[in-house]
Amino acid sequence: MGQLGRVAAYEQRLRRTPLTALLRVLAPTRPFAAFYRRVGPRLDRFLIRASSGHAASRLYGLPVLLLSTTGAKSGQARTTPLLYVRDGLDFAVSGTNFGHRAHPGWTANLLAEPAAAIEIGPERISVTAELADADTHNRVWPKFLAVYPGYAQYADRRDVPPRMFLLHPHDEAGPHAGSLA
Repeated sequence: MGQLGRVAAYEQRLRRTPLTALLRVLAPTRPFAAFYRRVGPRLDRFLIRASSGHAASRLYGLPVLLLSTTGAKSGQARTTPLLYVRDGLDFAVSGTNFGHRAHPGWTANLLAEPAAAIEIGPERISVTAELADADTHNRVWPKFLAVYPGYAQYADRRDVPPRMFLLHPHDEAGPHAGSLA
């Protein structure tokens, strides 16, 4: 079983928790989003790395990955925890920025340098990012809303639609290799 198969097995273990239900209510609110936007990424990054993703997945019950990019201006390594959805073999991430009007920095990083890496559970996978076109955005956006309905409120607070990226994996055997099972 390749990396994508191991990720699929990891994803099968995701279960909604009482905290999942609470986050669905609180997280879309402006005060919580403003707070979590500042504190959450550091906390999530720590939880995910310290437990190989298990603590965050058990607490939140949501599909979370760590996205490692190269800073567009600094050239430094940057790591951001994000919710994701699957689109076939690809992983999709959306830059809602908790409803903040500006695009999050990681989206500029991917525009400048599409080579990146993701960590899901114990797996680290090299990916190539592609900015989603309008058709892809319209097709994949409902998947984000199904995982986390608060994305609708985040998008409503923004002047521009959030940037969405498809992350094309390079499994151990190469780009798009492997299967989900």
